[in-house]
Amino acid sequence: MKHTLCILLLLFILGSCKSVRTPAGPDFYEEDSDVNLYAFIGQKISVENLKRDTSATETFIGFNGDTVVQKVIYFDQGFTARYKVEKSVFNNLQQDTITFVAFDHYGRPEFENYEFVMLYLSKYEKDNRFYHQKYQYDPVIKNEKGVWSGLNGENIAELFQKKKSEVFKALGLFD
Repeated sequence: MKHTLCILLLLFILGSCKSVRTPAGPDFYEEDSDVNLYAFIGQKISVENLKRDTSATETFIGFNGDTVVQKVIYFDQGFTARYKVEKSVFNNLQQDTITFVAFDHYGRPEFENYEFVMLYLSKYEKDNRFYHQKYQYDPVIKNEKGVWSGLNGENIAELFQKKKSEVFKALGLFD
């Protein structure tokens, strides 16, 4: 009887422990072609300043009704980034390398400080280019077994689901 009680207690304790293994596994991948979002793990190749037309002007009607022509004022710095695609996480880019445009109001994009990072892009059909979802990235590392994780040990599924439920849901990309 004592033995049975000890075994039941041990099973209860083991059963109530939080599992560290991801339910989605290390090969997490999700696809939904109705959502204009691509998440991938990439290795930085280059991040360069975006060349802009410094002579561009814009025309608008001023407060007093006059037509105003002024030089275009850029509030964000623009960059052209090129990354090697290590692993698709959400929607497959179907490319080994990807070039995209990123904007940052505070200077250079923080994601360039990491060799490997999970990035989030959307494709703008009008110019057939990919654009970085502003300020959205997760630094990642690969362990000795070849499994990707966040710097604090989060698995890829957890990182993506957090962005999906908090950031991208608020932007209207997900229900």
